[in-house]
Amino acid sequence: MKNRYALVLLGIAAVALAGIHRIARQEGYLAIDVPGVILQLKGGFGQYRTLQSGSQRPALPARMYRPIRLEMTRTQNGVTWRMHSGGPWGNLDRIEVERGQTTAIELGPPLTIKPLVEVLPGQVFIGLQIFGRAGEQYSNLVYRNDRRIETPKVTILSEGGTQLAFGSFSYG
Repeated sequence: MKNRYALVLLGIAAVALAGIHRIARQEGYLAIDVPGVILQLKGGFGQYRTLQSGSQRPALPARMYRPIRLEMTRTQNGVTWRMHSGGPWGNLDRIEVERGQTTAIELGPPLTIKPLVEVLPGQVFIGLQIFGRAGEQYSNLVYRNDRRIETPKVTILSEGGTQLAFGSFSYG
């Protein structure tokens, strides 16, 4: 008689565990619309996922994700360009993957370059910020064929066209 009760309890526990596993395994899909993207996400319970763009839509457990790192690579006319982002993420700050649904992520080009200007007595500091479609910010370190590109140069002209100052941006 005790064995029957033990078997019944064991059966109930197995059914409950199977149900919990089924609920936990509910999946959705993530589509990245830009080729050449590698995106690292952090999900619940410290789970990390690395996704690559392409024709496949990877299945993910349905939950909220946060980007950690983004790498975008594009080859054009035999030249390979690469850039990274570590945030801030703009609209990508929270990516929700819903059960049975495909979540499309729009990021990357067209890129917007915005100046960052700081004026101090006798000095002007000008920086560049690079933003993607979702408002994600990219590092100013851009690589061409796996080598960091030369720092941009800037010339400041008066309204009459006279050169007032000339300089180069610097990394770091």
